[in-house]
Amino acid sequence: MLLAGSHAPAADLNIPTNGPSRELSFAQYIASTTEGDRLTKSGPVGIVIEASLPELYKSAGLVAVRTQRENEPGEVKVLLIAGDGTVADEVIDRVFAINRQIQSLPLSSVAITPTNYKFHFAGEVKTGNSSAYIYDIAPKKNGPGLFSGHLWMDAGCGQEVTLTGYWKDTSASGGRVDVVRDTKLMNGAPFARVTHVVFVIPLLGRAEVTITEILLGEELPTQQQ
Repeated sequence: MLLAGSHAPAADLNIPTNGPSRELSFAQYIASTTEGDRLTKSGPVGIVIEASLPELYKSAGLVAVRTQRENEPGEVKVLLIAGDGTVADEVIDRVFAINRQIQSLPLSSVAITPTNYKFHFAGEVKTGNSSAYIYDIAPKKNGPGLFSGHLWMDAGCGQEVTLTGYWKDTSASGGRVDVVRDTKLMNGAPFARVTHVVFVIPLLGRAEVTITEILLGEELPTQQQ
């Protein structure tokens, strides 16, 4: 549901690292962004959206499948939607509107790469059997679809594993959108992603959304023995 990828040329790379391991991981991350959203391109993706207006004790959910054709926008087929109608119309519909707004922007202008963002190394953390390098990221310019926060990239393959922060200029939401996105990897490739989104809707208050995406079908990476 959220942006990833870039068409930044190699000449734009300004790798803000000193250690060879971090430098390699950062270079792998930049290379992966040129491929766009690898989760979506790997095959059909199952989507579960859980949304609520906690101040009003209202909630709703949606189940869908997204398919991606070569060089065409992804298509989302809704299989089931249930729960409160206000949440479905005012919250879930806004989530899709935010996604459409971001996807309508040129990928090269909003991708999280050194072309568009300042990167500052913040540290390294353990992530189970691996570790991740954390960077503070801030856009170099103002505009819609730009993100401020923290990017975690897997130390072994450079893939994004966590993104935390916010979009502050999204007309579809009417204001700031807070995001925490966790991506699960298998053999260096994404196979599942959970995104938590929070924004405020006038008259309705705080909206909370959890979007779970998982790769379906035979394209799921196999676990190495």
